[in-house]
Amino acid sequence: MILKNKLTHESLDISYADFKIKFANEIQVAVNSYIQTENNKPYFKTNKNFEADFYFDLKWNFNHFGNSNWYIERL
Repeated sequence: MILKNKLTHESLDISYADFKIKFANEIQVAVNSYIQTENNKPYFKTNKNFEADFYFDLKWNFNHFGNSNWYIERL
């Protein structure tokens, strides 16, 4: 996976396992934001496993719900 820094334009080419370790805090912030957003939607959801839904579209969700200087450019 390739990550890019928004400020310095530095690129990182790391594995998914390394990404989960190095960016654990940023991932958790993004997951929590995603869960809060989903819980605030007015429709009935039978599936409450929002964390699994978050990882289903990891690139978009991390880039839009995360509060990080890094974004996923390519998986």
